[in-house]
Amino acid sequence: MILQTEYWDLIKNFFDWVGQSAGVMVLLAGLLAITWLGYERKRRKSFTKKDVDEYEFDITKFLRVLSYLGLILGIFCLWSGISGLILDIPPSFKYAEVTANSNDTFTSILLIILGIVMFLKPINDLPWAGIIGLLVGTVTAFIIAMIVPDTAVQWVAGFINPKWVLVIIFIIVTTLVAISVKFYIDILMTISKILSWPPIALVIVIFCVVQGVALWGFGVSIVPDLF
Repeated sequence: MILQTEYWDLIKNFFDWVGQSAGVMVLLAGLLAITWLGYERKRRKSFTKKDVDEYEFDITKFLRVLSYLGLILGIFCLWSGISGLILDIPPSFKYAEVTANSNDTFTSILLIILGIVMFLKPINDLPWAGIIGLLVGTVTAFIIAMIVPDTAVQWVAGFINPKWVLVIIFIIVTTLVAISVKFYIDILMTISKILSWPPIALVIVIFCVVQGVALWGFGVSIVPDLF
């Protein structure tokens, strides 16, 4: 029990630090975006080409590993950005001393967007709409099967096999959720592809590194907080 408590405290302290270190997360996001330049340049066989011949794509293991590390950093960026917005946390300890002991809204929004891009980029080929639809449909059918009283099941059995009712509910829920999610997922995927296009990725690298150093090292933001 003591060991479990110590582990829990370590995890809690780490995520508390992540929430208070948006400046560091922006800097790390900028450094990771450098891999987008190599990844996408090799993938597109050009720095500016927009169309991709997927069947010709053979990325190096090094860039692939770095890209998948973005999954983890993406989660941290999302945590830092959302924590900053909700809890009004300054993006760095230096920022709290020099500028204001409050959140920098622009930095939080930037981290949320970058976090989503980093999370989706390595796995953007997965059929997310179908996966989420199946999960929601399965959970819905399971909950209904658990909470519906036996008397109601017996009454329904007089008209149709209750199992078929669950199947119908599963199909309807899965389809509706998948259609709804696909719309939003397609928007996020489009944003991810735009931001990882090498010319834009280069701008992101420069901006994030400068912004991260400014927040972390000097306690200021290069973008005025107008929110």
